[in-house]
Amino acid sequence: MSAQQYIIPDLLANWPWQRVSNSMLDEVRDEANEWVMSLGLFEPAQFKKFRACDFNLLASFIGPLESKEHLRVACDLMNFYFAFDEYTDVASREEAMKIAQGVMDAFKTRSAEPSSSKITEMARQFFRRTVDVVGEDSPAINQFITDFDTYTTAVIQEADDRAEGTIRNVADYFTLRRETCGAKPSFSFFALGLNMPTEVFEHPLIMSTVECATDLIAIVNDMHSYGLERARGLDGHNVVTSIMYEHQLDLQGALYWLAGYAEDTIAKFFSEKERLPSWGRAVDLSVQEFVDRLGRCVRGYDAWSYETNRYYGNCGVQIRQTRRITLPGNDSGYITKKEMGVSIA
Repeated sequence: MSAQQYIIPDLLANWPWQRVSNSMLDEVRDEANEWVMSLGLFEPAQFKKFRACDFNLLASFIGPLESKEHLRVACDLMNFYFAFDEYTDVASREEAMKIAQGVMDAFKTRSAEPSSSKITEMARQFFRRTVDVVGEDSPAINQFITDFDTYTTAVIQEADDRAEGTIRNVADYFTLRRETCGAKPSFSFFALGLNMPTEVFEHPLIMSTVECATDLIAIVNDMHSYGLERARGLDGHNVVTSIMYEHQLDLQGALYWLAGYAEDTIAKFFSEKERLPSWGRAVDLSVQEFVDRLGRCVRGYDAWSYETNRYYGNCGVQIRQTRRITLPGNDSGYITKKEMGVSIA
């Protein structure tokens, strides 16, 4: 095999949740895309690339299945995440802090006043619509805001690492990546409406189960995005790079190492799940649904990675079968640093 080709392992070979897609996606996709376009976040050509990623498809794989409205806010969340990610990928520490502060203010205040910052306005509209759909669920709303605040802080640290050319060892990388991958705020977001009390969110076994699911999403995403991030010069913040540097492995060896990590993490997830206590019938049913959503999220991220154009273009279905990758050449993101600066000014 040439140096530019490699085989990706099936990290979720032992994961029992199967791919499930919300049947209402076709009813929601266009309106969700039109909303993103109306915000003027991207130039038309770049928005076309963004739209081709089909983050709404990801939402249909991982979001709650209750209603069309629940799917719509899940689409909004996924579109927001990736817009936020694109903006902060080209941001300095100071710029990332400004973006993060605007977003957190939008979540905390739920202001009725539009923001002049495009990314803040996206956050404001999305979160107001979310609360209208799920109602007041203070423990989950507070948990989401806390988790998202931690996420934005980690993204600022990622910007520092990028500016300084820092490549972390694997343990340090996971400490940061558990926050930058966005899984934890996604999980608390998908808990909205389940009415789980704060003590459930804060229970050590729930926290450990969430961390296992977070690690699985992080490594699935890092494996699939490695080629794209390498093409953009962003692979310094990727577990594959950390494994290669720390363990002196080539790319293929690092992926095999990652497969072993996934196997151990899956075993721990089920061990923790089996030990969860009872909080009474009503809460236990909510916890059961929450854990099921964790499982669908993990599977959904992996399934979407093959079905979107973001990582493998039109070759994803073939790659899922052959597992053979050819590293892409240089690529650009969806927004330039200049466009980002104008957008948040």
